[in-house]
Formats: sequence, structure tokens, C-alpha cells
Amino acid sequence: MIGLTSEEVRERVKAGQVNVNTDLPTRTYKQIVLSNTLTFFNFLNIVLFVMIILVGSFRNSLFIGTAIINTCIGIFQEIRAKKTLDKLAVITTNRARPVRDGQQISVPIDELVIDDLIVLKNGDQVPADCVVIKGEVEANESLLTGEADNLEKHRGDDLYSGSTITSGKALCRVIHVGADNYSAKLTAQAKTFKIHKSELRDVINLILKVISIVIVPIGAAVFYKQYFIVHNTIRDAVVNTVASVLGMIPEGLVLLTSVALTVGTVHLARKKVLVQELFCIETLAHVDVLCLDKTGTITSGDMCVDRIIPLESTEAVTVRDGNLEAPTLSVPDVKTMVPPPHPDVVQDAEEDTAVMTAEELPAEIADAMGNLMNVSPDENPTALALRKFFPKSGSFKLDHIIPFSSDRKYSGAAFKGHGTYLIGAVQFLFPRGASDISEQCARYAAEGYRVLVLAHSPQIASSHAKPEGLRPIALILLTDVIREAAPSTLRYFREQGVDLKVISGDDPQTVSVIAAKAGLKNAHHFIDATKIESKEDMRKALRKCSVFGRVTPQQKKQMVQVLQKENHVVAMTGDGVNDVLALKEANCSIAMASGSDAAKNIANVVLLESDFACLPDILAQGRKVVNNIRRASSMFLIKTVFSMMLSLLLIFFGEAYPFEPIQMTLISACAVGIPTFILANLDPDYNPIGDGFLSHVLIKSVPIALTITACVFSIMMVCMNVYHDNSGLGTACVLVTGWSYMAALRTVYAPLNLFRKVVIYGMNVIFFIAAVLLQDLLALKGLEFGIIVQVFILMTISPIIQDFLTNVFIRAQHWWEARRKQKFAKKEEVSA
Repeated sequence: MIGLTSEEVRERVKAGQVNVNTDLPTRTYKQIVLSNTLTFFNFLNIVLFVMIILVGSFRNSLFIGTAIINTCIGIFQEIRAKKTLDKLAVITTNRARPVRDGQQISVPIDELVIDDLIVLKNGDQVPADCVVIKGEVEANESLLTGEADNLEKHRGDDLYSGSTITSGKALCRVIHVGADNYSAKLTAQAKTFKIHKSELRDVINLILKVISIVIVPIGAAVFYKQYFIVHNTIRDAVVNTVASVLGMIPEGLVLLTSVALTVGTVHLARKKVLVQELFCIETLAHVDVLCLDKTGTITSGDMCVDRIIPLESTEAVTVRDGNLEAPTLSVPDVKTMVPPPHPDVVQDAEEDTAVMTAEELPAEIADAMGNLMNVSPDENPTALALRKFFPKSGSFKLDHIIPFSSDRKYSGAAFKGHGTYLIGAVQFLFPRGASDISEQCARYAAEGYRVLVLAHSPQIASSHAKPEGLRPIALILLTDVIREAAPSTLRYFREQGVDLKVISGDDPQTVSVIAAKAGLKNAHHFIDATKIESKEDMRKALRKCSVFGRVTPQQKKQMVQVLQKENHVVAMTGDGVNDVLALKEANCSIAMASGSDAAKNIANVVLLESDFACLPDILAQGRKVVNNIRRASSMFLIKTVFSMMLSLLLIFFGEAYPFEPIQMTLISACAVGIPTFILANLDPDYNPIGDGFLSHVLIKSVPIALTITACVFSIMMVCMNVYHDNSGLGTACVLVTGWSYMAALRTVYAPLNLFRKVVIYGMNVIFFIAAVLLQDLLALKGLEFGIIVQVFILMTISPIIQDFLTNVFIRAQHWWEARRKQKFAKKEEVSA
């Protein structure tokens, strides 16, 4: 077995016959630098900087430092996040074991080439379409088809990428790579580019678009008014124009948004959560329906032995007309054996059953299972659970093994001098007869157990056939291992108002029982998805049921779509190729690292340790990020809105713009930039997200902006019409605006905790100290007594006006929401 030579591998790589994954998890360093540098507002800042330098007003050029710092912070944070995410992405890269130059080596799956010989054994995920050339395996294609049955694969049979080897070992030759793989073709629809829907991104883009459209015309109009109508000098006209334009630029809004999302991404990365779509953190904050797969989320994917029930019989099974007929059996309750609780299984607090170890079982059962485990080659979850409970024993001499087959549905072994022991499903070991045992097995299956029958015959089986004289001697009940954190995780989501839907391809009653054990509310409300025939049936089922069984991949996608039409924000977890269509359709998709590559590639979030317990951290982090961005955005928009309104008033009514660029820099730093940056990154707020992002921001910013505009405009009018002197205009406006902004911080960040008070009142002190110590630099001058009185009055009433207008806006919003809900309710009544 030589495999390909190094030269043959190089030739195939040059020919493009390599299993390349073209999906890049993060942007390149060049893309990061260019995207943070080449922005409209950076270009505008440079133009304004050049204008200030040309007229010689050097002290007013400090704003360019803020722009440079913002850009550098954005680049630094994104590069930092890129390094973290790239390291995590390497962890999720699967590897294959091709044979090259006569040696078996390990390479990433995206380095496989056509005709590579690869060794596949139990537990491996098939990395590329291949054909079996030596050996036999059983493959589980549930990640592709949703069906859990294992399929035997012999020499000449195809193995599809994304399927999992459940038993056996085989040498295979790669026949398809990259986009030609079966799983790649199956997920072509899901891989179609789709921009992640984000209200946060859409609102910020809308704000920036509006500002970009109006800022240049308003700036030009201000310059025209200052230079051609008021007849200011070119220097004063440029300085006033630059000040008005700077006020309208939300220079930190995009930076703060990207930094907050990036910091959230890095925080989740430390929790072994890989965020592949930045804005999905925002979506997580709004999720109100979470669709879960049973396996891998509520359960670990493993099995464990729950109990062993010995059976008594006085008559052996006989064969008549080619069919096995069972004798009358009795099941003594006193001999029900319950193993010690599995460390990962959530036990029923009300169950009071004696605990018994495998050594305390009847000798025939203990010896039979011990010897079967000693010779069994199976490595599937059921075999692993049995092997963990029953200690191996070599007391019997093996005649031959009867391996498990997906057709036979049983396995076992024949032992010299001890006959044949088989273990499997009752309907396959005893297809006719044994009605009492079949009924008992059906009852246990309805309780969520997987039921196996241990059967014995004193005869040595011929090859793989069932021997004569076969009789059942014990029932073995297995159950899924429920994750230790599952009950607390489900309880957390229930307390947070998130509706949970458990979706599975398994029997709905079994899934319901397991979900109930894990603490899912309304787990008894379940439905078989094969009975759902229309979209209306699906809509009714989603409203009434919490557990869905026998669900097809298309139905999973349809479920997400129906929930979204009901105005729900849906998160979907999945691990298989059969989940990718639903994952793509969901508002936020979450994949397990142990799942298929297709699911991981399409998902917004990958749980690197496949730990369901990480989901509360993800939800909390999303809420923290969005809450902080909403508050900070309100502060940035206050400056933008009031600067825009002030500029418009100046064009039509005023003479001199009340601020210089250096003064706006002080206000922006002390009242907006520094406090919002600190609070957004260091002050956690995990409260549920309420109204929409835009409405929340406008309600918090517009009333305050109106108040500041009215106060500043009143000072402008007094200086122009009463004192006919604008020398103290800038000083008065800086004091009133700074004080009003500090009041705005208290309003936007209410309720105030100790940390918020320290930051806000600390910035108050810094602002007024700077105004006193840096009077010359800030161009602050003495004030007339009348202006001092006016400033005092405005500083007193400004917070009161802010609170009044904010309450008016909030009541108006509540009235509008109530009216909208009434219209929606009427529409629902009509449709019903």
C-alpha cells in the first residue's frame, strides 16, 4: 500500500484537484487597515484639517488627533480579534490520514487530493467522497439525510463526505474533492451568499447615509452665509464652517459599534465560542425562539445503561416453519437491576430504586455480557455504553463473532461449551411470538428508553444466523445521557422569556420524555412532523407544541420561516448537513464543532467544545453589547442632531457660529467620547432588549438635542440682538452645552449605579477644570452679567426640559405601539 507519491500530489494540487475550502473565517490584514482608513468621514476630516491649516488656525486642528486615534483603535481591536478567531478556526479544522509514499500521514482535510488513499475507521467523519477498496465499514449518513440508520459499505461502495463511520475499518480512494463533493452539492443552496440581517448595521448605515447627504450642503451653506452675507474674514468663515461640520460628524459612532462587537467576539472566544459573523452578536440579543436538536444539545450524544431486567423462563424457544416462537415468560419485579447513576445523567428526584452494580447481576447475565464485551468489535454509542457498565471477562472460549449489521439489528458471539449469546432489538430477535416481552419493550420504549434483549441458545450459531433454542434472558434499558448543564440552561432561557422548540428526527414520544427529564416546559406537547401536511398545520403546531419528532430537513427550514413570519427572532442549533438549510434561514445559526463541516461553515456561531451550556453566555453577551451600543449611539447622535439643527438656524437667522473646533473637541471628548467608551466596554447590562434600535436611540437623543439647540440659540439671539456683541458667545454656549450634555449622560445611562456615577461626575469635574485651566487654548472669554444670569437660568432648566421632552416622546411611542398591536390583533382575528 504505497498510495500517491509526493510528485503525484504536487501535480494534482497544480491541476486544482485538491479539497480546498475557499471560505475565509476573517478578513486579511490589508482589508482591515483599508476598511478602517478609507472612510468618508476620515476623508472629510482630512479636508477640514487642511482647511484649518491653510488659514493658520493651528489650535483648532486638534480634532484630527481624535480621528487618528479612532482609526488606530479600530484597526488594533479588529486585528486582535482576527488573531484570536484565526487560532480558534484552526481548532475546528478536521484532519485526514492519507497514505503517501508508503507512509500513513495526517493532513488537514483541505489538503486531500483526487486518488488519495485514506484510512477510515469507527468515529471518523468522511472528509471527501470516496470509494471503498479494502475492508468493510458501516456509515451513518444522518448528517446528510437526517435518517439515523447505519448503512453497510463494502468494496466498491461509495462513501459520501459528511457521513460518519460507526463501525469497521476500510481503505478508501478519494473520488471527489472540494465543490464536487456530495455534501458540497447538497449545501449549494445554503452556501448562496446571504447578508446577515442586522437592525444595528442597517440603522447605523441609514444614519451615516443621511448625514453624508446633508453634511456637505449644510457646510457649504454655512460658509456662504459667513463669508458672503455676514462678511466675516476667510479665516473666521473657515473656522466656523469647520466647527459646524465637525459637530455633525459622529466620529466615534462606527468605532464604538465595531469595538463593542469585537470585544464581545473576543469575550466569547475565551468561552470557546467562535463568532463567524460579527453582527450576529446583536441578533442574539433579540432572540425569542430557540430551536434545539435533541442530540448534542440536551443530550451529549452518548448512551448509558439505565437498568437491567432479568427474565425467567421454563421453556426454550423453538423454531417452526422457519420462525422463532417464544415461550411464556415472567418478569419478576424484585429482580430489576438498576446500575449506579451515570455522572452525566440527570436523575429523577422522585425515583426510589435500589442501586445495583454489574457484579450483583445473576451470574448467567453478568458472565454473558462480560464475555460479549470482551470480544465485540463495535464502537457505536450503544456498544460503548454497554462496555462501560459491564466489565470485560475472558472466561468463555470464543468460537466466532456475529458482528452487528444494520439489516439484522443484532450482534453477538458463539462460545465453545456455552452456546450463542445475541443482543439486539426484540422485533428482530423474535419477529414472531414473545408477545408479552414485545409489549413490555414497547412500554419501556414509550418511556424514552432504548430497549435491547439479551438472548441465549445452547446451540452454536451457524455463521451469522440465529440458532435454534433461542430464549430471552434479560432486558437492557439504555437512555441518552442528558447534559449536566441542560436543566439549568433550559431554565435560564425560560426565565429570560425565550421559547424553546426541540426538533429531532427521532420518535417524538421518546424525544418528549428526554426533554421532560431535562426540564423542558411543556415537553408533553409533542407532535409527529410526518402528520404536518400544510403551512397552516405547521403554524398551529408551532404555537401549541414544544417537541417535534421525525422532522425532515425541509420541515426544519419551514419551521424557521413560519416562526419568522410570526415576528419571532429565531436562533437555530444544528450539527448536520441536514440542518444547513434551516441554519441559513435562521436569524442566528449555532453549530457544534463536533458536527459536519457544512453546518460549521454556514453557521454564524460555532461552539468549539459543543457545549450547550455556552448558550446563556452568548445571549447575555449579545444583550450587553446591544444595550451599551444603544446608549452610546444616543450620546453621539445628540451632538450630530443639535449641530445640524444649529447650523440650519444659523443659515436662516444667526450671524456667528457659537463654537470653535477646539471647543467642540472638548465637549465631544468629555461628554461623549471618553464616558461612552468606558461605559460601553466596562459596564455590563444584561437586561432584555426592548423596543427597536432606531426608535430607542431617537427617543433618547432628539429631546436632548432639541433642548441644547434651544438653549444655544437663545444665547445667540441675546448676544446678537441685546448686546450686539459675540465675544462671549462661545464661552456661554460651551458652558451651557457641556452642562446639558452631563445631564444627558445621567438620563441616557439611568438608572445610575456606583460605577456610572463615578464616570459621569468624574467627566463633569474634568470638563470644568479644563474650561478653567485652558481658557486661552479653548478661546474662552469673560461674560457680561446678563449673560451670566442667562447661563445660570439655562443650566438650571435644561435638565428639566430634557426630562419633560423625553417623557413626551416615550408616551408618544407607547401610544403608537399600542395602536399598532391593536391593528395586528384585529388582522389576526380576521385571518382566523
